[in-house]
Amino acid sequence: MEMDAYSDEVGPTAGRPLNLRQIEVFRAIMMSGSISGAGRMLHVSQPAVSRVLALTESRLGYRLFDRVKSRLSPTAEARRLYAEVEQVYGGIQRVNDLAASLAQSGAGMLKIVASASFGQRLIPRALERLRSRNADARVDFRSVTFDELAAYFLSGQADIGISMQPPDHPNLTSLRLAQAPVVCALPPAHPLAARAVVRPEDFSTAAWIGYPQDTPLARALQPFFGGQAACPAAIEVHSPVTACAFVQQGLGPALVDAWCVTPEQAGHMALRPIEPPASVDIWATHSNLSAPPLLARRFLAAVKKTLEAEGPGVATPGAAAP
Repeated sequence: MEMDAYSDEVGPTAGRPLNLRQIEVFRAIMMSGSISGAGRMLHVSQPAVSRVLALTESRLGYRLFDRVKSRLSPTAEARRLYAEVEQVYGGIQRVNDLAASLAQSGAGMLKIVASASFGQRLIPRALERLRSRNADARVDFRSVTFDELAAYFLSGQADIGISMQPPDHPNLTSLRLAQAPVVCALPPAHPLAARAVVRPEDFSTAAWIGYPQDTPLARALQPFFGGQAACPAAIEVHSPVTACAFVQQGLGPALVDAWCVTPEQAGHMALRPIEPPASVDIWATHSNLSAPPLLARRFLAAVKKTLEAEGPGVATPGAAAP
């Protein structure tokens, strides 16, 4: 390119804004010091670089480079322009770094809320799957009651929630993932542990552990009891996790969802199926005001895979015939 072909006078197109390609070519010439070097950096031909530079100088109305022997020497205007261009490219690099970070671990910390029941096994197993591919993922997990669930989303303290019942709120969207069977957890020495199946009439005289009527598990058990238990619960708790702890202390049987029983607990309790069967739903919830972050979507996929791979939960061991 013949640099003498350009005049220092302002042309009729001077002052028009530069496009990103022209800025990119200018930066490459500044960094390499030559047309050929810029071409190699950008993987384009020398004539292509020369044409872009000619158009750039024509738009600006002044020279950017003077030819000194076989190299291009930037003018004072080019040096000032280059300082601004490098700031722009620094911002682009930060954008690229953030984009790469989001691809690996999502935006910041993943905030999960869930029923205490699912925090026993389902959430830890799903997080194990998630972190196997996202080792740097940071997670804030909170066990919440159903009544608290919506408030966590509306206050920005939750990205995704796992619960037995979907919250009823216009700004929240819920997806039913699966069902978990309800089983009867008993102290090993309890008389009902000798049965293969536990039925509603078995609770007519037993001192058992139940739930307040407004809880998700109590509602799930209504069909099992035909609307009302034959005998009121001796102890009411608000979580099947608490119910399992009470069973382990010998306070009586409890009806719990299978996912709340850990393998360690299963070794210290008798677990029996119930007839007629009952189950709880497993719901995933997120805000519909904005799309869930990438890490939340990956966590939901991990929950689904965990449910598919491990079925409904802890299998109930066999028992002696009644």
